[in-house]
Amino acid sequence: MDPVLTTCPFCPCGCGFYLHVQDGRTEGVIPSEGDPVSRGRLCARGWGSHEAPAWGERLTEPLMRHEGRMRPVSWETALEAAADSLVATRRAGRTIGVLGSARATNEENYLAVRLARGALQTPHVVSCLTATYQPLLDGLHDVTGRHAGSGTVADLEHCEVIILVEGDVAVTHPQVAGAIVRARKAGCRLVTIGAVASQMTSLAALSIASTPGRERAVTFALVAAALAGGRLDTATIVAAGASFDALRRSLAEAEVSEAVARAAGWYAQAQRAAIVVAPLVADAAELRRLAGDLATLAAATGHLDRDGSPLLILPARGNLRGACEVGASPNFLPGFAPLSDDGAGSRLEGVWGVPPVRETGLDAAQMLTVARGVVIVAEDPTAVMPAGALAREALRRMECVVLLDAFATPALELATVVLPIASFAENDGTVTGLDGRVRQVRAAVRPPGKARPGWAVLAAMLGRLGPATEYHGAEEVRREIARAMPPDIGARWREVDEARVVPRAERNGGRRPSLGPLAPCEPIKPAPSVAVWDGVLDWGSDPLVRYSPTLCRDSAAQRKLFPGGFVELSKEAMDRLGVRQGWPVRLKSAGGEAVAPAVMRADLAAGVVVVPFAFRDALAPVMGGHGVTSVAVERA
Repeated sequence: MDPVLTTCPFCPCGCGFYLHVQDGRTEGVIPSEGDPVSRGRLCARGWGSHEAPAWGERLTEPLMRHEGRMRPVSWETALEAAADSLVATRRAGRTIGVLGSARATNEENYLAVRLARGALQTPHVVSCLTATYQPLLDGLHDVTGRHAGSGTVADLEHCEVIILVEGDVAVTHPQVAGAIVRARKAGCRLVTIGAVASQMTSLAALSIASTPGRERAVTFALVAAALAGGRLDTATIVAAGASFDALRRSLAEAEVSEAVARAAGWYAQAQRAAIVVAPLVADAAELRRLAGDLATLAAATGHLDRDGSPLLILPARGNLRGACEVGASPNFLPGFAPLSDDGAGSRLEGVWGVPPVRETGLDAAQMLTVARGVVIVAEDPTAVMPAGALAREALRRMECVVLLDAFATPALELATVVLPIASFAENDGTVTGLDGRVRQVRAAVRPPGKARPGWAVLAAMLGRLGPATEYHGAEEVRREIARAMPPDIGARWREVDEARVVPRAERNGGRRPSLGPLAPCEPIKPAPSVAVWDGVLDWGSDPLVRYSPTLCRDSAAQRKLFPGGFVELSKEAMDRLGVRQGWPVRLKSAGGEAVAPAVMRADLAAGVVVVPFAFRDALAPVMGGHGVTSVAVERA
């Protein structure tokens, strides 16, 4: 069989490569030299992406729980049982939710949205990672009027200045990190903002430290410094009128350090300058304001929508942007259409045959708490949700858990009906990259056993729960997505795999940004130490990593060495406490306390305690449901 061109299933950079198939199995990966994103370069995850479909613990036949045990059944029996249980739950007046996924294709997520807001008439449809990304998009919308950034990863290589608000982009988005490294070699000034030093920090011309979860204190000051420096875009300022004066007044009390002033000056003076925001651990309001600050900075200095000056908001996982855009969000219809938009409602009714529910839904955590029935599409809430243990208990209490997945994840233990679907390399469809480009994924092999494409399974469920629905392929679902979207966004869904990314200004009809006052930045209360999750996603729990012999090594070794979890401390903190590598420390917070081994991390500030996301449940009493919290640390 000839190599099959497809798109990487991991991070949202959207690298293209060929899958090599032999004897009906995926045997390897061949980079695509002509791909506009990867250009022949792949990270370790891309090189190992073929392994999990061939080696993973797969779901190969429909299952139903009977007397506490999962038993194989026919497709017809499983689909009827799933539909009947959902209808019974709805008729009893109980809440039903639908979970999409950044691991699913656009077609699967869209049909999950149609299942929720159309057939089941519930507004509760979301992905587990939406809360990490949607607030940032909302912050962009507050200023620009659209839920999207601008530019491409390739644009970064030609920038004179890059402001990077960091998690650890070298780990989470390797192609972005690679582009930044190439820009740095060409003379670009890199400014990093973050609470924890990373690989990018060592390359920075200027590194600005922030308090964990409070990166917004720096972005707020950047806007103040830019306005004080006077290097502003005249047309934008004139168009803003009196609101620009209000913006200035809102920044009057901002504290601007020398480093922040220098960074703002570099950005304002550059002809080509970029802002990149990696996934961050902070509350939703903080993330929204941070993105609004950065969009204001770009607009006021004339970089917003300027060719070669990208503003990139990086989703945490592969198709998170696509999931949000097709409507897996409690606050929007497909295409980020407001729930109050009558035109969008009418358009969807014409496509779906029923009026969509236009109420505001619950986020994933709230939905799992109140729902008594749930449909889960290619996701394991117990592994992805911030409070994994609470998600597990919530699913255990439910009357109906319909699970669509390719792999035997821990969620299998809690399901009532299991519908096996195709994995990466077995499925046709599309995903959406971080730059908005809609990319194709193609089936290279057949799914094992009786597994079916996810879009086909969801279509079968729709046919049992709503108006007759029939699709002859994933391509037909994508064409329906284009019709369901607002016209300006729908046009992009007809340009699959196009190298051209439509300029944001063109899509926005030339609308001027809104430069109003910024919300004040609250003072940071001093604390002896601050504990913070290490990222917003545990790659080690992702099935495509866990079942890849190459990619699972680090996470498997970490879990074996520290089965109960650990925390990372600076050398200074460990010396002060008098502890050595692996010795236990006790963390206390307002929420509770926990004991865990300490591991030294040389690049940490003395007052920062890092909690690996993979072990968040072990530290749950201390974290109290938050990603960042004040703690006291002592020797146990």
